[in-house]
Amino acid sequence: MNAPAKIPRKLTVDEFIAAYSGREEKYELVDGEPRMMAGANRRHARLTRNLIVALGSALRGGPCEVMPGDMGLEVSDYDYRLPDVAIYCDPRDLGPVDDEPTRLRYPKVVIEVLSRSTSSTDYGVKLSEYQLLPSVDTIVYVNPAKEIITTFERAGDNEWHVVVHLPGQPLVLRDPAVTVTADEVFAGVG
Repeated sequence: MNAPAKIPRKLTVDEFIAAYSGREEKYELVDGEPRMMAGANRRHARLTRNLIVALGSALRGGPCEVMPGDMGLEVSDYDYRLPDVAIYCDPRDLGPVDDEPTRLRYPKVVIEVLSRSTSSTDYGVKLSEYQLLPSVDTIVYVNPAKEIITTFERAGDNEWHVVVHLPGQPLVLRDPAVTVTADEVFAGVG
């Protein structure tokens, strides 16, 4: 008789950060299991850069900061995500700067740039995870192929209002109150 297969133990976010920080490859932790992220193409990288620059400029001098995708977001004890862009306003996330791997927990806005290989995960699992975070006011999905931006805005404890920004329409966030033109978002990606 064969011995039963050994079931691997789930990693906590603390264990994951200790084991995977400093690696060249990017990893997320999904239900306690490390998953390597695919590299981004130029279109994805330019869109992300455009969002960081435009949002960073709009938020300058205020209480919020825009953070790039390599700043990890702890969504549960066993899930750690790397959203493409996020806005943080909570002082618990914006405290003293140090060299330790950062785990942020209280995003106000989470932004994902869609691709063919990630859109089902982004719209499925990640959307549910982000909606469970009480600090999140808006979740943004940017579709580079169609130049459409979709926002999910919190309308109540378990209610979300979906807004589709068609090509040419600006990205309008309500908290923090920021507007970014479509030209700013999609410059150089066509």
